[in-house]
Amino acid sequence: MIDILIKNKLFSDRMLLRNFHIKVCKGSFTVVTGPSGSGKSTLLNIIGLLDTDFNGEYVFDNTILSLSDKKHMHQLRKKYFGYVFQDSLINEKQSIKRNLMCAVDYNEQNQVSINMRNVLDMVGLNDLSRQTSVLSGGEKQRLSLARALIKEPTILLADEPTASLDLKNKKNIMNILFEYNKKGGTVIMITHDLELIDKKNMEVINIKPH
Repeated sequence: MIDILIKNKLFSDRMLLRNFHIKVCKGSFTVVTGPSGSGKSTLLNIIGLLDTDFNGEYVFDNTILSLSDKKHMHQLRKKYFGYVFQDSLINEKQSIKRNLMCAVDYNEQNQVSINMRNVLDMVGLNDLSRQTSVLSGGEKQRLSLARALIKEPTILLADEPTASLDLKNKKNIMNILFEYNKKGGTVIMITHDLELIDKKNMEVINIKPH
């Protein structure tokens, strides 16, 4: 599905991911590990077509992408990718429902309303009217996952989705990711929580700093 060769990537005057190759198969669960500053988040942004400014090649579904075609990159992001960022995009002044609806374009809201209940059941948040300001840290992270899953993406990118959570909430997040993966979704996740890695069912990529 995704095959990327990064000859080099300049980030804040630092060279990252030199001669780095990653291949992600459809329906796989890929975990990216490595020390802070090694380029993990940068790699995730490249995979998700949020960062196309690198020297290399990106092959998506056997097609070499023209990374300078911003319109096409936007179309691919919108159609295929869901994102869970380290910095939450949740608006704590709004309800769970409004946060979910704000994650999609206006003309898509009727369509995703049908999928909303399934997504909320998956993440264990059933009260649409509940204000996000009263949610716990684990609940907010599950809402972030729901925002990413609401449009039923083919590929889910998660940057440290279990960071700062207790063990119970970490397991809750991982169970959601596993359920999505079992339904055929492709997961690419960054983590420092090595105890969460299941090497039998995950492809593990360790980035070493240059």
